[in-house]
Amino acid sequence: MPSPRHANRIATMRARRTLSVTDFRKNPSRHMADAMGDTLAVLSRNRVEFYAVPPTLFEALIDRIEALEGGGRR
Repeated sequence: MPSPRHANRIATMRARRTLSVTDFRKNPSRHMADAMGDTLAVLSRNRVEFYAVPPTLFEALIDRIEALEGGGRR
């Protein structure tokens, strides 16, 4: 059980667009296309369950992380 001091904490949303897991599951490709390159926050019970990230953004993030770590793709 979460401690009382964290029960009402508001989480930072890292996406401008949100939708429910139920809606996302119905047609994920359409929702990603509708997002036009933005990241989607997929919610379950009004909490972020996961972020859906377009492939180009995901690859750019991985490239950036690898550059910061001093390595390259293997």
